[in-house]
Amino acid sequence: MKRTSVVIPTYNERENIVKLLKAMNEILPSLNYLVVDDNSPDGTYDALKGIGMKNLEVIVRTNEKGLGSAIRTGLDRALKIESEFIVTMDADFSHDPSYLPGMLKMAEEGGYDIVVGSRYIKGGGIENWPLKRRIVSKGANFLFRLAMKSYLKDNTSNYRVYSARAVREALKCDSADGYEFQICTISKALKANLKMGEYPIVFKDREVGKSKLDNGEIMRWFKFLVSLLFSS
Repeated sequence: MKRTSVVIPTYNERENIVKLLKAMNEILPSLNYLVVDDNSPDGTYDALKGIGMKNLEVIVRTNEKGLGSAIRTGLDRALKIESEFIVTMDADFSHDPSYLPGMLKMAEEGGYDIVVGSRYIKGGGIENWPLKRRIVSKGANFLFRLAMKSYLKDNTSNYRVYSARAVREALKCDSADGYEFQICTISKALKANLKMGEYPIVFKDREVGKSKLDNGEIMRWFKFLVSLLFSS
């Protein structure tokens, strides 16, 4: 397997991140794990200090906030340690680690620059989401596909495998600091004619902790989509 790093942004994920990393390290102990924590007040970093994984690096940011910004920090670090594939995923077990070997195999054997863990292709799905979240997610994907002519069914999933080439395109999304980072990276990949594919996953809503996606983030996402549309 090519040198691979996993980027996981965290904010108040003390109850989830240690369990996730241990589960992932059992499945894929050869990977590098990069946790980017936005100085969580719940003691996420303290929990990570005692985990004892030699293949884990924790980056604590004190002056920056936001999902997209945290992912960029992790992607940049992954390139600096010469990763050939970089995975992004959530810290709350919404993204089942058991899918990752299949996603990595698809990326490497299929020559894909981005493999998206997709909820909206055959075999994929969502569990335990309220109706509002389903409508927002479906609507967001429909609008993005319409506006940017994307051939992907799921453009907003954060469960992804990127090639180093795709990461260099993604890092151009330097103003997308929140959830809009996901669509920005796909738009960059489309313009660069990168090869993208989808791998079916079942997304399970978090059992512990609270989602960071609020109405403010949703409005920010839609404004960003409009800006993409007028800049294309």
